[in-house]
Amino acid sequence: MISPEGSSTFSNWSKGLEKVIHIFGAVGAALILTIMILTTVDVIGRYIIGSPLKGSVEISEILFLSAVYLGLSYTHLFREHVGVDLFISRLSKKTRLFLETLMLLLALFTYGVLAWRGGGAFWTSLETGEYRWGLISIPLWPARLMIPLGVSALCLKFIAEIVRNIRKFLVEK
Repeated sequence: MISPEGSSTFSNWSKGLEKVIHIFGAVGAALILTIMILTTVDVIGRYIIGSPLKGSVEISEILFLSAVYLGLSYTHLFREHVGVDLFISRLSKKTRLFLETLMLLLALFTYGVLAWRGGGAFWTSLETGEYRWGLISIPLWPARLMIPLGVSALCLKFIAEIVRNIRKFLVEK
């Protein structure tokens, strides 16, 4: 008999993935907090002391990009993304499951391409020593690494959900 949860190996893998996703979410939240502190210090320095924090805009841009991509899988884990289910809610459970799986396959393809291309951009940035020029020079490869990392975690979560949905589809009458 097939169970929706699957084998213990799959279940353990899925739980391990969720732990990694939680870490990515925590790092993303810490990066947002860092941006807030950096901006506050910059504003205080600019308007009270008369000396802004050099490179705060450039650093904030890099941190923001990292926070967004690391937070993608965390947002999906808790289903906090924007969705409209006006029509879907009227369909049968099995049809909804089928459509969700179809959407996950499409998302897996789309984000898989993004992970692949993001990995290439990271590697090029690392090899060429690409920098973000501004008041201070910041290497871009760490931020470019966050794109394939965050998107790959999201793709792995999509795969886990696709497998779970197929199992549910086979179990339900």
